[in-house]
Amino acid sequence: MIKGDTRVHSLYGSPVAHSLSPVIFNTTFQKLSLNRAYLPFEVSRDNLKQAVEAARTLGFDGFNVTMPHKTGIIEMLDRLDKTAEKIGSVNTVATTKSGLAGYNTDGEGAIRALRSYGLEPNNKRILVLGAGGAAQALVHRLSADNNTVSILNRTLDKARQIADKATGPGKTSYGELTKNSLEIGIEDADLLVNATPIQTSTLMSQLRIPVNRVKDTGWVFDLAYDMPAEPIGRRTISPLEMLVHQAALSYEIWLNETGPFALMRSSLVDYLGKDWK
Repeated sequence: MIKGDTRVHSLYGSPVAHSLSPVIFNTTFQKLSLNRAYLPFEVSRDNLKQAVEAARTLGFDGFNVTMPHKTGIIEMLDRLDKTAEKIGSVNTVATTKSGLAGYNTDGEGAIRALRSYGLEPNNKRILVLGAGGAAQALVHRLSADNNTVSILNRTLDKARQIADKATGPGKTSYGELTKNSLEIGIEDADLLVNATPIQTSTLMSQLRIPVNRVKDTGWVFDLAYDMPAEPIGRRTISPLEMLVHQAALSYEIWLNETGPFALMRSSLVDYLGKDWK
């Protein structure tokens, strides 16, 4: 039950109606008897500044940001942690004594999800589709593990910017997302990470690429979860695993204690009525 002294967390994005984060957090808060609540808010680009100021004024303990605000919010915060500063993307904000602090859990959340499926992302050939905030975070994290990362995006300049920011020992390249470049990239990739809003099966269909072009030994990781993912090849990683790991990392940032990952995961599994693995 929400009371006068309930600590509030929120989600800013557009759209947010499909978000499963409120389920994860509110169920977890309830099961742990924590006087906290997590509320999603539909926030347009034009209203983001007002929403951030509202969080300050109302004393929110912290909030998450999702598309399309992961980069735009940076100028509205008081400080960034080192990872968020290097990436240039924020998805978690905490209220601190020195103001609003921005963090990014996308990269670490993805790595933990990959490892939970038995994939150790080291010395792998990785193809990343898209050049938004999530792609920035993943390329930064994956390049740190000596992977060969190739970024494909319809707007070449955005892909170049992400590649230029990669500072790890891994080799990072970029190119325009076309039928030919995707076909070539798929043939070489150990892991395909799709950070676009369009799922891989739909994208390949639009470009008239047979799904059997994905090699049997390759993994496919779609980050969007607003619609059921269609398995491609034999190894498909669910974005829901990453979502729960991100939630646990946000919990750690806000409450300064280890996130209850198992409880958060079981809360979402119970809500969906099935496990995604």
